[in-house]
Amino acid sequence: MTAKLQRIVELATGTARTVTNQPDRWADFLRTAAWNYKYPFQDQLLIYAQRPDATACAPIDVWNKRLDRWVKRGAKGIALIEDRGNHLGLRHVFDVSDTQSRRQPEFSLWRLQDSVRLM
Repeated sequence: MTAKLQRIVELATGTARTVTNQPDRWADFLRTAAWNYKYPFQDQLLIYAQRPDATACAPIDVWNKRLDRWVKRGAKGIALIEDRGNHLGLRHVFDVSDTQSRRQPEFSLWRLQDSVRLM
């Protein structure tokens, strides 16, 4: 296991311990996880640990090809653990704040309309 992968594994373990033992940190984690709801729990932990303010994460190819945005020079990716069959590796995602639009209209995050009421 590489040193960086080992650090990320330790970060995931420590973050899991922290958020499950401290109610205020659990609430903070849930706010981040709510924005990144399509990721599994392990990835949500790592997103929270590295960028608790992240609101929309995706790999660079999704930003570039599907969403017509590019990742800003110097942006640091959020490292996630990837199971590659016979060994573990890292993959990186970037938050929307790390990207720029190639064209208009701008990327907009989902939100609940105030006019929607639950019964």
